[in-house]
Amino acid sequence: MIFFPNQGNQETLQLKKLKTKFSRLSATVIEPSTERISKYQDMVRQKSSDITGIEYKWHNQTFHEFVRSMETGQKYHFITIVHAIYFMGEIEETFKKLYNFLQPGGIIFLVASTGYSGMSLLLRTFPHLYLAVEETTPPTTTQPQEVKTKYYTDSTEVKYVLKKYQMTYTQSSYIVSADLTTCFTQDEMTPVTSLLLDFITMTVKFQESVPDETFNQVMDYIKRNARVEKGDKGDAKYYFDNECDVLVISK
Repeated sequence: MIFFPNQGNQETLQLKKLKTKFSRLSATVIEPSTERISKYQDMVRQKSSDITGIEYKWHNQTFHEFVRSMETGQKYHFITIVHAIYFMGEIEETFKKLYNFLQPGGIIFLVASTGYSGMSLLLRTFPHLYLAVEETTPPTTTQPQEVKTKYYTDSTEVKYVLKKYQMTYTQSSYIVSADLTTCFTQDEMTPVTSLLLDFITMTVKFQESVPDETFNQVMDYIKRNARVEKGDKGDAKYYFDNECDVLVISK
């Protein structure tokens, strides 16, 4: 199995489910961020009694570094990519490589934002929020790296590639809502709201790190595109909705 982890929470749940079917599992984890892979390793140690019989292989590198270093012809039964496809590079070549890694009968489980709501539209409206360098230096234990790329990929682009190469898949969708009411109803944001903004814009310490003009433009965009509901006290509640696709690709 290959895991491109989203903090390790979803992947741990998947492994626990798979453990009910298989007595022994081998999980290959690919994560270029030293901080994130360390947190995942800590979680594995804390939950070791729940996930016995699992061999972990840790790769503190990008997907393309992993491809260059892996053994020729190595195949996997299950690849999971939960909110991680966005920054893996040019989608067609990336997905062809991923599909080639699968054993016959293998599965890719992918979760990504759709191309027509929430974060995808925000980042396409303000592309400078995520544009950076295409490649970064390999992370070290002493120098964590923020990994970004000039590409931003959503599920619409993934499905285009799947149809182009006639890869079989099933699809379901769900919506995640972020309550950003305090952004527009209070003089100061709460710490939780600030973190939500960081996540939505994919920018660490968003309010402090971008020019005031950019911050105001983004906040105006979010407010105009927010879903407004009436709260318990008759006050306005602002929700920023992000629709996600779950794609299960089989070989």
